[in-house]
Amino acid sequence: MNYLIYVSASSRMLSADDLKKLLEDTRYQYISSGITGMMLYSKGTFFQALEGEEEQLERVFEDLQSDDIQKCVIKLKSGKEDCRTFHDWSMGFKPASEEFSHINGFVDPFRWDFLTDHDQKHPAVNLLKTFAQHNLQY
Repeated sequence: MNYLIYVSASSRMLSADDLKKLLEDTRYQYISSGITGMMLYSKGTFFQALEGEEEQLERVFEDLQSDDIQKCVIKLKSGKEDCRTFHDWSMGFKPASEEFSHINGFVDPFRWDFLTDHDQKHPAVNLLKTFAQHNLQY
């Protein structure tokens, strides 16, 4: 299984409605392409780990270069793992209200068990945890 980890800047600050729409649209697009992973968003910064076939991941990364929402996309790491760590695609951010907890694909990075059921050896897991700890707490 191939993986890709990147960071990017938002082209503008996103509202709760923007984030909800992004979650719903991207989740459908990625899952239908066989891509799983997790995206975190905080104060104009995206941090995402994706898993899938190499060709699909490269296509997504190329598409991000001309994305309207993300800019300054920087690939941090890519490689192969024995198996899939993220069995779905999800997105986490500091929720404006409790309404997001009921949306399919939303993860709450403030929960005590954030990412505990994922492969702790996968490079993305510790990076996602670190991003959440240092960027989502405020």
